[in-house]
Amino acid sequence: MITLKAPKTYIREKNILDSAGPLIAEIGQNALIIGGNTALALTGKHLLPSLDDAGVHYHVHTFEGECTAAAIARYARLVRETGADCVIGIGGGRVLDLAKAAAEDGGVPVISVPTVAATCAAWSALTIIYDEEGRYVAPRPLKESPLLVLADTVVLASAPARYLKAGIADTIVKWHEAEPNAAGRPDLSLSIGLSVSWLALDLLHEQAVEASREAGSGAITQAFTETVDAVIALAELAGSITQGNPRVALAHSIHNSLTFLPAAHGSLHGEKVIFGLIVQFVLAGKSLPEIKELLSFLNELSLPVTLEQLGISGDISVLAAKVAEGVVIEPDAQKQLAFEVSVPLLKEAILTADRYGRESLAANALVS
Repeated sequence: MITLKAPKTYIREKNILDSAGPLIAEIGQNALIIGGNTALALTGKHLLPSLDDAGVHYHVHTFEGECTAAAIARYARLVRETGADCVIGIGGGRVLDLAKAAAEDGGVPVISVPTVAATCAAWSALTIIYDEEGRYVAPRPLKESPLLVLADTVVLASAPARYLKAGIADTIVKWHEAEPNAAGRPDLSLSIGLSVSWLALDLLHEQAVEASREAGSGAITQAFTETVDAVIALAELAGSITQGNPRVALAHSIHNSLTFLPAAHGSLHGEKVIFGLIVQFVLAGKSLPEIKELLSFLNELSLPVTLEQLGISGDISVLAAKVAEGVVIEPDAQKQLAFEVSVPLLKEAILTADRYGRESLAANALVS
């Protein structure tokens, strides 16, 4: 059985929040709005007047911290206590993940308003649960994607460039993570996912560098808008189609283990994931020219390629062993891979990836 979960409507448009009221009024008349302080300040002056004009009542609640099971339960109670008939999540991945799960537990639809293009959380039917210290706990599949996604390019283009770069990194990883699962004849859902993620990867190779240079300036160019679509829509569309077969997402598994290092908490999701991809390249036995090509692209985007750039320092050998020990892969899924994954091999791959990253930075410094 093939399952596809996607928003009913995805709108990526300049100033869409100024006219969002009627769209939201079709979904609900009493909204619980959840967002971070910065996100609410950026969007409120545009969205709230539009809701007022459309006759939509709303209750605004701020959210700071991690998307924990306890936080989801707390905001689900707010859905019921306020009598909300929809939830509007405004912000980055943690807020959107929390809003999606709280809406599902409250039995109402959710509208997502991303203020950064750092992940595909605005689209996905998935919430990632962390603990209070920001350590990965588990994925929580959701019954549905957000009903409506409002990606206002005016808001997204003003966000710091680092967030878009992290989103680019997360999207680059999608095809490279999926491809090792395609040994033999891939199922139809994986074939579709590979095609869509390849489209995103190809688009990013053309547009990402230009888009990352424009990010944060407020400029809304073709490169920027196409990159936003790749990060929010194409990346998750590739993962929205499943048949229930086990798959390995190795770079994300490495990310999950990295969250247990307090020193890495200052790095963004995509920044940790992309280092995981370098590790995957080493484990998979990619040639040195292939690894150098990836590192060159990441350096051009100013993305982290070393443990130090993720905030991790000290006895690298000990820390690499700790990360390797924390990588969890289901045995049935691991059978799909054409290369071996073990704790000793992971440790060595992490150290090798870090060395290659440092060498690439040194080479770039000499050139510049």
